[in-house]
Amino acid sequence: MIRQRRDRPGRAQSETRHALLSLLLWATFVSGLAIETLAPRLKIENHAFVMPPTVMQQGAQICPDALVDHERRMQWAAATLTIGGAIALAFRNRRRLAEGLRLRRSIRRNGFSSIAAADNTEKV
Repeated sequence: MIRQRRDRPGRAQSETRHALLSLLLWATFVSGLAIETLAPRLKIENHAFVMPPTVMQQGAQICPDALVDHERRMQWAAATLTIGGAIALAFRNRRRLAEGLRLRRSIRRNGFSSIAAADNTEKV
């Protein structure tokens, strides 16, 4: 008798670990998007940076190099998290993605009506 996957000891721990990994990957991807959308931006008008009003009101010395460097680091962090999370999610769900591509190719090749007809014959 062949033992099915469901009967393995520790199955619940394995499922929990996989769920946490998926959650971590999604959190990585979403945090990259959040940094990109919520981070303050440097505005450029007439080929020059427009300094934020808060910097001007503080009266401290303005260092445009530091502001530009900070902007670049924020964009780099957002890109790394977003692209890294997307690639990791694609790798994690590669089987589902491959099945979807195979289904799409079969629909293009045979048409939707042939797949619907096959589904109807299986239900009978």
